[in-house]
Amino acid sequence: MKTLIVGNGIDIQFGGVSEYCNYAILVRMLKNVNADKYSVLGFSKLDLLDILDTCEKTNKKIIQNEVGIPEENDYLFLQMEMARVRRMYTSDSSLLDIGLEDLFLAVEVLYLNSLNDEDRSFCQYAKDEILQPIILDAIYNDGKINELYKNYPDSFVRYLKSHDAIFTLNYDTNIESAVEGEVPVYHIHGCFSDYAKKTERKIESLKHMYCNGIMSWYWLEKFGDEELDSRYGISELKNIDGHVELLGMSPCNDEQLFIRLMENKRIKSCDYYYFDRSDAIEIRKHLCGHLAGHITNKSVKNFWKRYSA
Repeated sequence: MKTLIVGNGIDIQFGGVSEYCNYAILVRMLKNVNADKYSVLGFSKLDLLDILDTCEKTNKKIIQNEVGIPEENDYLFLQMEMARVRRMYTSDSSLLDIGLEDLFLAVEVLYLNSLNDEDRSFCQYAKDEILQPIILDAIYNDGKINELYKNYPDSFVRYLKSHDAIFTLNYDTNIESAVEGEVPVYHIHGCFSDYAKKTERKIESLKHMYCNGIMSWYWLEKFGDEELDSRYGISELKNIDGHVELLGMSPCNDEQLFIRLMENKRIKSCDYYYFDRSDAIEIRKHLCGHLAGHITNKSVKNFWKRYSA
């Protein structure tokens, strides 16, 4: 069996860094908020800006080591992530410099420092009903993201169709459009066209904001959420065997995926397409166990040269 797992690198390759990198998504998010796009959902622009400003200020406090976690709420992985934030950013980092998932880390820090149930409930509401939906909308880019498959060269489409199954970490439907049903496609983190049962919205043009997309700063939370809905394709992922290729993926995200791959003893080999040489080294810290001696690192730049026409 030959399986492909893809990440955001594909969207950046065919949609451009200027449209689909972290910075571009945040710029679009702020533009949408400032244009009062979400007033039709009952959201005040000022309230949304206040939530984003609070996230930015909380991240600055984390960076400057000015906020802690109450002892009864503290745990090692949270401290590790806060330490990573301090290493990654500087004190003058703005909201636009922060990784998408680190915005959710800021909400977690606020939640754990909340003094009452009302504040905790608001943090949860801000995460689930405001922050995640407006980020999803920024990624959606007025539906343009679902049109990227039209830029796929025929050679790349043939490459996609050469697999027995494809798993994507992206919310868009480009892979499905490209393979035209010839290969099963599974969305590990959800899909813009699959809607969450918990929310029903009346605005047709904004339904994608309430899809079953998974967003979290914590891989263990993703691990649990992925088990809740058969549409995430986890049972299918657990049953793959043979050869796996990882394309357009950072080695430092989605630890839960790497754990699932390591647990699957039927996987015999793995090709990892790296952007930087440092990624080729880093991936071996996350894909170990029985796969440790069976990872082949390949340059994604050479890959795109091969499949550019």
